[in-house]
Amino acid sequence: MSSHLNTLKGNTKKYAASVGIGQQQYRPLVIVLAGPTAVGKSDVAAELCSTTLATKILNTHRQTYQIECAVESRGHVVSADSVQVYRGVDIGANKPTIEEQEKTPHHLVDIVDPPNHDNAGKDQGDGSVSSKKASSYNAADWMRDTEYVIRKLTLFEDDEKGGNQDEANATLDEEFATRRECINTFLDKSLKQDDGVTSRQPVLPVVVGGTMMYLQWLVHGRPDAIRPTDAAVNRAARVIHRFQSDSSNMETTSEQPEAAEELRWTHASEFVASLGPVFASRVAKLCGKDWYRLRRLLEVAYTMAESKIKPPEDNSSNANEEKDVLLNLTDAEVYTGIRSGSLSDAGFDVRCFFLCPSERMQHFHTVDHRCEEMLVRGLLQETAELYRSGGLPEDSQVTRAIGYRHALSYLLRTDAKMNDSDAFLSFVDDFATATRQYAKKQMQWFRKDPEFAFIPVDMQCNKSERVDQAAKYIADMCQMPREQFDEQLNMTCNDNDQLPLSAKTKVGNEKQGKGMKFFISQRKQLVPDSAEMRDVIANADECTQLIQAG
Repeated sequence: MSSHLNTLKGNTKKYAASVGIGQQQYRPLVIVLAGPTAVGKSDVAAELCSTTLATKILNTHRQTYQIECAVESRGHVVSADSVQVYRGVDIGANKPTIEEQEKTPHHLVDIVDPPNHDNAGKDQGDGSVSSKKASSYNAADWMRDTEYVIRKLTLFEDDEKGGNQDEANATLDEEFATRRECINTFLDKSLKQDDGVTSRQPVLPVVVGGTMMYLQWLVHGRPDAIRPTDAAVNRAARVIHRFQSDSSNMETTSEQPEAAEELRWTHASEFVASLGPVFASRVAKLCGKDWYRLRRLLEVAYTMAESKIKPPEDNSSNANEEKDVLLNLTDAEVYTGIRSGSLSDAGFDVRCFFLCPSERMQHFHTVDHRCEEMLVRGLLQETAELYRSGGLPEDSQVTRAIGYRHALSYLLRTDAKMNDSDAFLSFVDDFATATRQYAKKQMQWFRKDPEFAFIPVDMQCNKSERVDQAAKYIADMCQMPREQFDEQLNMTCNDNDQLPLSAKTKVGNEKQGKGMKFFISQRKQLVPDSAEMRDVIANADECTQLIQAG
C-alpha cells in the first residue's frame, strides 16, 4: 500500500493547481466509513479522529478552498448503527466502551429508549393501532439527526434548510423533542474545551457503521416511495398484527415456536406478494423475517390504491377494484427511481470508504471470535433483562437484530433442560453463521456502490499496523481535491495489475467468495470442558429459567 500512498501525496498539490481549485463554494468534508462486522471500523475511525490526523485532514481540505485560517481539533464519530441508538442495548450492539467514548466523542449512541411491549403496535379499540410502533426510530429519523449533528460539528448550519422545521417538529412531536435535547446535551459536552469554553472551531465528522440502509440514505438520498397516508399506515398495521397473532392452523407447530413464527411469516409475505408484481419483487428481496419492511410495502400498496380509487358513496366495498388496481401497477408508477436529500445535496463533500478484509477466511474466524466474546461478556444476560423489562417486543429493530433474536430464540426454547451443551453450541453456531452471512451481504452490497472506495485490511497483520495503514490511506485520499478523488474512484484498467487499489480490492474480494464454501468454523473460547464454556452455560441456564418462569 505504501507505493499508492506516496503517489497520492506527491500529486495532490500539483493536481489542485491544474484544475483551479479555490473558486467554488466551500463544502465541509465528511468521511463515511463502512465495512463488514469485525473488520475494525471503530479502531480506524478513532485513528482518523485523533487530533493529529483530523487536524491535518481538515486544514488541507480548507486550503483547497484557499481558506488559510488553520484549525486544531479532534474528529468526532457519528454512529450509523440502527441498534446502538437504543439505551441499555450494549453488548449485542457492540457499543463503544466508556473509555473509547472519552477518547473520541460518539454521537447518536444511547439517544432513545428501547421500544416497549406496553406500547408497541397495540390495538386501541377503535380500529386503529398505536402510533408508538415498536420500530419507532427509523432511517428517516437517523438521517435527520445525522445531518443536524454534522451541521453543528462543521459549523455549516442553515436555518432555512432545517432549523425552522426542526423547531416545528419539536413542538409537534414529544419523542423528537426529547431525542433532540439528548443530542444537544452531548454536543455541548463534546465541544467543551479544557477551560470549559465551547469550541467554535469546525470538527471533522466521521460517520461509522454497518447499517446499509442508513448509509444508502446518507450517500444517495431518501428513497422514492410515495409517502403513506395515515389511513394506509393504520390499515397496514392492523393487517400485519393479524398475521403476527394468528394461531389458526398451528396445531402441528404448537411445540415449536420457531416453526409457528416461520408459518406466520410465510402467510404474511405470500399475502403481500399476491397484491401484484411490484410488491412480489420487493418481498422476494427482503432479508429474513423483516416485518417492518413488509408493513412498509403494505402501506405503499394501500396508499396507491387510495390515490386511484374514488371512495364509494354508499360505503360499499371496493375490494375488487382495489385488487385490479394493485395487480396492474407498474414500477414506474410506484417508484420513480430517483433518490433525493443526500448529504452531498445538502452541500457537503462526502468521501466514502469501505474497509475490506484482504483475507476473507481470516476475517470469518475473527467474526466467530467476536460472537464468542459477546457471549462471554453477557449477551444472554442482557437479552433476558431486556425481555423481562418489555424491551424486546415483536417486530422491533432490537428484536430483529442478529444476536438478540438468536439469544431470545434460545432462551425461549420449549424443550429447555439444564446443562444442555448441544443446544447451546447449536445456538452459537446459528448466531455465528448469521453474523458471517450478514458480513457477506455487506461486502456484496458495497461492491456494487460506486461511491465507496475499497480499502484493504490485512487481517493477518497485528491490529495497530493494519489500523495505521488503513487510516493513512483514507487520510491521504481525503486530502485530495474532490476531482482527483473522483478520478481515483472511477479509474479502470483492463490489466488487473494496473488497477487502482480500490478496484483491485473489490475484484480480489469477489474472487475469494468462491472459496468461502470451504470455511470451517473454529472455537477459541467456548470449547468443551473449558472454564469459559462452563461459566457461560451456567449463566445461560439461569437466564433461561428467569425468562421461562415468567
